[in-house]
Amino acid sequence: MNKSDIINKLYDLNPKLTKPECYKIVHAIFDYMCENISKDIRIEIRGFGNFSLKTRKAGLVRNPRAGTAIETGARKLLYFRAGKELKQGVDKINL
Repeated sequence: MNKSDIINKLYDLNPKLTKPECYKIVHAIFDYMCENISKDIRIEIRGFGNFSLKTRKAGLVRNPRAGTAIETGARKLLYFRAGKELKQGVDKINL
């Protein structure tokens, strides 16, 4: 699923909204989420999951191809932890 699929689903579920309005809504939500995550503000969507930043320390990493060690700086990583309802929904799917 991608952003256009979300826009189309929102449009299908809400016949009073136009496609451009759905586009603006979805983009506003994602922009708001990106803005707050970049400010290190945790986002929790109950039943779906949590988005937060984790800081990885600077240090040496090994290049497996060349076998050499390279020094890297500290960096921030986006971390997602699935919520209880999402985990249960995924477990119910029969493969």
